Amino acid sequence: MKRTTILAILTAVILLVSSLSTYAAPNKSFSDVTSDYWATKQILSLANYDIVSGGADGRFRPVDGLTRSELTKLLTQAFILKESTESLSYTDLSASHWAFTFISKAIAGELMNGFPDNTFRPDARTTRAQVAKILVLAKGYSILNISTKTFSDVSSAYWGYPYIEAAAKNSLISGYPDGTFRPDAEITRAEAAALIYRSLIGKDYLIENSTINEVSFERYRRFQEAGPLNINVLKVPKVAPVSIDLGLARDRVTGLEQLSSMAKRKNALAGINADFFSTNGGGCSGIMVDGQIISSPISIRSYFGILPDKTCFINRAFMDAMITAETTAGVEKRGVISWINKARDSFTDTIVAYTPFYGPSTLTNNNGTEVIVKLEGTVTPNSEIIGKVIDVRYNAGNTTISPDGIILSGIGPSKNFLTENMKRGGIIKLTFNLKPYWQDNATAIGGGPRLIRGGQVGVENEGFDSGLVSRKHPRTGIGIDSQGNLVIVVIDGRMSYFSIGMTLPELATELKNRGAVDAMSMDGGGSSALYFNGSVRNYPNGASGERAINNAVLFIPYQS
Repeated sequence: MKRTTILAILTAVILLVSSLSTYAAPNKSFSDVTSDYWATKQILSLANYDIVSGGADGRFRPVDGLTRSELTKLLTQAFILKESTESLSYTDLSASHWAFTFISKAIAGELMNGFPDNTFRPDARTTRAQVAKILVLAKGYSILNISTKTFSDVSSAYWGYPYIEAAAKNSLISGYPDGTFRPDAEITRAEAAALIYRSLIGKDYLIENSTINEVSFERYRRFQEAGPLNINVLKVPKVAPVSIDLGLARDRVTGLEQLSSMAKRKNALAGINADFFSTNGGGCSGIMVDGQIISSPISIRSYFGILPDKTCFINRAFMDAMITAETTAGVEKRGVISWINKARDSFTDTIVAYTPFYGPSTLTNNNGTEVIVKLEGTVTPNSEIIGKVIDVRYNAGNTTISPDGIILSGIGPSKNFLTENMKRGGIIKLTFNLKPYWQDNATAIGGGPRLIRGGQVGVENEGFDSGLVSRKHPRTGIGIDSQGNLVIVVIDGRMSYFSIGMTLPELATELKNRGAVDAMSMDGGGSSALYFNGSVRNYPNGASGERAINNAVLFIPYQS
């Protein structure tokens, strides 16, 4: 084998590994933390967010004690403590100590302090009472008017009594079955992890953010009783110098392409996956209009619309499309066009209109009738187009679609209308109406269901499977606030110790809490993806990372 060939292979392998690692979510484990260990969820969740770590030997050592130095590092990473400019002057602590920076942050954050003899005792073991105090301070719980006595071995005269009682009152800590707390016992690493996890519940921590062209990307971690969440947020002000465009994979309905590829090809700053789609030639499941009707709606589901002035809205629509042909006797015959650019062979009785957006040909079998029509216009919403029949192909399929034409393809009983009424050289009229809530000049992409309407949270019934609504999955949701700005949320999921995903009601609440007054869901699961400034920023749950999808919403900077 030639040396250049070997180098090419090695380069390809390196690029592949690099690409995979970009999307591989943290999945840390320790040989001594088994799936049935009492603190597994807390330990592994904290580990996946780099709050705790194990040793080089792959062990976590859950029953070992925790030094005060180790605790400062844990607190710094858990609560994202800020840098400190204060000088430390403890007699037993030098600036060269490995934990000096962590200790500085913990003291500046008023979570820890030294002892009266001006020592910090960095290598002393941490007690349960000390951790109780720290967590009460971190949460901001009051220690005033404490009069209870929860534990038999913690008297009101004990220095840590008010902190222990405040922690117990707020369900941060618990004691032992014998009614004791054992305040001076060394806390174990597992106990510390469990307590830190519990203290983090109920608050989002911003762990990544950046803004370009007034478009902002933010990533948060959130711990819950049920498990952790990785939350990705894209904020797009209406006044941001970007256009809102639709992306179609490989510029055809039958195409599949990764969001990152689509975004780079279109020079987009940011983007998200959009509508549900099929891989059998059906394209997106809802509606896609970008000047022309690219794919027709299903089940009157919700769509996200954009007007020329960047006003965004959410509505629902269905298509009412007809063919009108005139017989030799002067009688008009009308037939229903059920779909635009769908996989005809998925149906038993239908007429599908295929436009050049579908691809080079109809990809149909030979069981139908296909009519080749040359158009005098394009398939736009609420339009009436005149066409000339170029040819009628009986018991034929996979007809080539010309750039200036359309193919009418019928199967089952519906093909009889085409067979009986379409004649070569004949003039026909085609109408394509989107009802009932269509705004002229709108660009739109489907999805669903709607999650918020006029500020009221509620998952609307749009014919989706109940499991898609009520189970936790990766999610993509798009919302509009009261000022017309966009707030987009992509939730990672199906990762027990990194991000468990959301139900649709939870996604609705999330968008509402972030300011949306109108919102809808997009495709989720392995398709959920968020692109920003050159790369996918979330952790797509596809089998090999980022999935090839059919369509997207893209945000493209204005050209100077």
